[in-house]
Amino acid sequence: MSNEEIIAYWLTQGVKVTTFSRDVLADFGFQNLTAELLSIVGLPTDAAPYLSFAESSSDFKRISIAYQQGDEFAHFIKIGFDGAGNPLVINTKQDDCIQWLDHEDKFSAHYVNCSLEALTASLVLYNQFIQQLLATRGPDAYLDADFTDEQIADLKLALSKVDAQAVAKDGLWQDELTTLLANREYYRTQNTA
Repeated sequence: MSNEEIIAYWLTQGVKVTTFSRDVLADFGFQNLTAELLSIVGLPTDAAPYLSFAESSSDFKRISIAYQQGDEFAHFIKIGFDGAGNPLVINTKQDDCIQWLDHEDKFSAHYVNCSLEALTASLVLYNQFIQQLLATRGPDAYLDADFTDEQIADLKLALSKVDAQAVAKDGLWQDELTTLLANREYYRTQNTA
């Protein structure tokens, strides 16, 4: 998915996207591609599944400073949060991969995507999945986990094309797919009871 396609998609969805100053980004030691994506494509302020992202460059913080965790956390740059309040970070020590840090487990790192490029594409793909559900299954389809096996398989395939590890490795996207299936089973059971 190209930068232009991602920008155009969020624009057509009416989603607020924030871009960031390359001058400020230079202080964090991001790879060139990461800094370019943040300054040109940016990040949506909010995106499914229950993620929120920085609204200005001043929101970017090293975990070592933001949470007084010591220098061993200096390579984690906070770019947002998941729905449970765990920081979403760029790990500059691991080729700018995207991770979430479990704030209830000594900030242990968990996989999200191999790169910011993969994250931005994955966010679009997930939003497209939701929009497809709403269009084909009704206004409550996402909240009620009302999707077909084909729709969830298509999402998994699309996510894996962007980042094969994202759906194979224990992490945000694999957890989300598991949660969607568990919720679907729950609602099916509730509706037949």
